[in-house]
Amino acid sequence: MKVSVTYNGGLSKIAERIGESMAQAVREAGENVAQRARNSCPVDTGRLRESIEVSGEGNTAVVSANTEYAAYVEFGTSKSAPQPYLVPSLINNSDAVAEAIAATLTAL
Repeated sequence: MKVSVTYNGGLSKIAERIGESMAQAVREAGENVAQRARNSCPVDTGRLRESIEVSGEGNTAVVSANTEYAAYVEFGTSKSAPQPYLVPSLINNSDAVAEAIAATLTAL
């Protein structure tokens, strides 16, 4: 008796689709967090809010506020109280991030 097993590369294709789908889900989650941060960001001139962006690639999304005073607003200083907008946006959106990733995996 002879048994032959042949692998046609199907798992590689599935893994590639998972990677592409996950990258998209992570990017969308990052955009969602960024929009929440923009909505909750304290506004004086609007410069801080306008500086909030998403970067990264693959399975990484980085949401950042790109002004020299962004951290002072988020965490406060010895002379001003914190006005957090980035960290709460991620924390309050963590369920949506997890759901988006789960939906992506389920759809495959």
